[in-house]
Amino acid sequence: MFTTFVGTSRSKSSSFGESSSKNGAPPPPPPPLPQPKKRSQVSRACDWCRVHRVKCDNNRPCNNCRSRGASCSNNNANEVRTLPLAFREIERLRQRVQELESELQNRSHPPDPELINLNNQDHQDEQHTAPSLDPFADTMTSASKPARQIMGGIYMSTTDLPQKQWFGPSSLYYFINRMHSYLAVVLHQPAAPAEEHIGNNDITTNRPLLDESSRSEADHLVPEEDDNAQRFLTAAQEEHFLGLFWDSYHSSMQIVDETSLKTHYAGLWRPDKTSRRPSALVDIILALCMQCEGVPSRAHYDRCQALLLPELESPTLAALQSQLFSVIWLCCASLQNMAHATLALAVRTAHMLGLHLDPSPPAGSSTMTLPECELRRRLWWTLYTVESKTCMKLGRPWSAPLSESTCALPADDLELCGSYISAGLREGGVTWLTYTVQNTKLVLAARQVYVAFWQKCQCAAAGRGFYEDVDALEDCAVFLETSMEGSFGAFLRDMPAGLKTARKEGGERFSTDRSPLAVVRDGTEPLWLQRQRVLLELLYHNLAMNLYRPFICFRTNPPSRLSKGTPAADRCAAACVGHAVAMTHMIHQVLVETPALLDGWHEAFQWQWNTAMTTIGFILAYPASPAAVSARASVDLAVRSFEIFGNVFAVAVSAAGVTRDLAKKADFINGSRGVGDGLGGSAELILPDSTRLGGGASMYADGPGPSSFSGGGLAECQLEHAFFPNYTGGEIDSLWMSL
Repeated sequence: MFTTFVGTSRSKSSSFGESSSKNGAPPPPPPPLPQPKKRSQVSRACDWCRVHRVKCDNNRPCNNCRSRGASCSNNNANEVRTLPLAFREIERLRQRVQELESELQNRSHPPDPELINLNNQDHQDEQHTAPSLDPFADTMTSASKPARQIMGGIYMSTTDLPQKQWFGPSSLYYFINRMHSYLAVVLHQPAAPAEEHIGNNDITTNRPLLDESSRSEADHLVPEEDDNAQRFLTAAQEEHFLGLFWDSYHSSMQIVDETSLKTHYAGLWRPDKTSRRPSALVDIILALCMQCEGVPSRAHYDRCQALLLPELESPTLAALQSQLFSVIWLCCASLQNMAHATLALAVRTAHMLGLHLDPSPPAGSSTMTLPECELRRRLWWTLYTVESKTCMKLGRPWSAPLSESTCALPADDLELCGSYISAGLREGGVTWLTYTVQNTKLVLAARQVYVAFWQKCQCAAAGRGFYEDVDALEDCAVFLETSMEGSFGAFLRDMPAGLKTARKEGGERFSTDRSPLAVVRDGTEPLWLQRQRVLLELLYHNLAMNLYRPFICFRTNPPSRLSKGTPAADRCAAACVGHAVAMTHMIHQVLVETPALLDGWHEAFQWQWNTAMTTIGFILAYPASPAAVSARASVDLAVRSFEIFGNVFAVAVSAAGVTRDLAKKADFINGSRGVGDGLGGSAELILPDSTRLGGGASMYADGPGPSSFSGGGLAECQLEHAFFPNYTGGEIDSLWMSL
């Protein structure tokens, strides 16, 4: 029951203590325990180590991934990763998604041009790919970046000189080239080489049927030895032409201040009124108005250019105004290439003056008043619309991208109308300045459709001929119909009713129903308002016709042999000729009933020439179409309009003769095909053997060689001598340059 405890001996401890005491030193401390090794810290483990929950390191790549021979996610992970940065990245990606969704929606439904922050319309053609720092990046191809498609076009000479210029597929030159190639197939007449037709005529007489006063406008603007003071005007004559300017060009080119210009002009004359100091702006305005009445005006144009030359380094607003009026003078003198070059100079001058930037409001600047700000806005947007119309007409690239401009649209308040304030407000709040605003919106809408449409054509063709691929043709036609309804439809809905000419017989304004205009001739409406209405509607039809014109297809195979129909393309072709016929009826009615609106108006003559050639092309391409009857009748109406224009400038007389001759040829061709004077019927076209073309014939004859929109195809030819054999090269040159 009792536990026995065993005692321990103290001998060892005693001996140990005794030995220690004997040595006189304390006992040694026990050895320290080994410290655990501190684990190395890693800022961020790589993906593989984190997934497998193994230790990573700070090497790049880590040792685990290096031993595996695999890629490490930390290879380039030098950037700092924090939660705020992650939130910013998420927000950036969210905004990018919204931008892409908005861009996709805009492509299917073009935005309303009324929302005039239209930067994205030029971005569409500039931001398809991210910009590259490599200057040769656009000319090289790779697997990741396809080669950029280049629009087709045509090289041709517009004079008797051998030099050729390039015109794009939207130009009338390209359309006439397609028509010429089609006739060469139908008539078994291959196009003659261009060199056979160069030098057949006297180069110095390259204008048709003109008297000496008119010929001097176009002799390449070479100064003559007899330029002296006798060629300039007296004070009374200048007063007459300046009065003509205020009643004509000033209502559509609202880029000068009437009060300032009159004060400037009065200060130029000497007290005895025998002579005045030269002024570039006054000289070019006089030249424009002299041109309208057929009076020789080249001396004033030459003096204007001589005065502008010293101002190139330090330009002024007056210099820019003179350059812009010079563009109009050159267009009316049938010198389109010189006009285009001068237009580029005017755009650069505007950039030097900062007109592409919105001027500061009067509250923030003591040196610029509200009228001065609005004048700068009108000057910029007038220049922009002229440049856009010219580039679309010639099919050439832009000089003034909208993405680089922040200038707002000008105002049209009644207080800014100057001497026209007495006219008061018209229907829908229209003032004298409303024309510039609406004209700009119309051109912006057309330019938006133009850019999107030709990009669509390039993408749809994808290296194939545009007219050789029925699916691509239909796809582009449907796209154009949707775009036209979106942009042009929005413009018409928002346009003030006061700028729409009323119609007789219940007709619709800005339509193709060919209803006559209800022109007011009792003086209740000012002449400038009626002219603005007519010019705006004519411009609308002209822009629409040019956009629809690529779908006038010259078939060289009968429709029954086509794999499928092209209903959308046919609708676009019918819409094109509908606008052309409506424009012809409008011009003829105005010239007959109220000639003061368009008499001597060169741009209206150019529109009529454009319309006549387009209509004849439609008659040749669609002789059995229901619209061919009204189209053929409108050609005769165009001839009568040319004859009226011929009372002012003689080139219109040649235009009447050429149009009449072409109409007869179209009737002969359509009659020989069994279509009955080209006005109806359903007989198929009997074609020559395709081997006559020197190669495989495509469905549509679109010019020699690969001159389609497939990218880089360029045709070289001189059209007039094969197409108009009864006219000299000099006579046709004026008409080519009047497009």
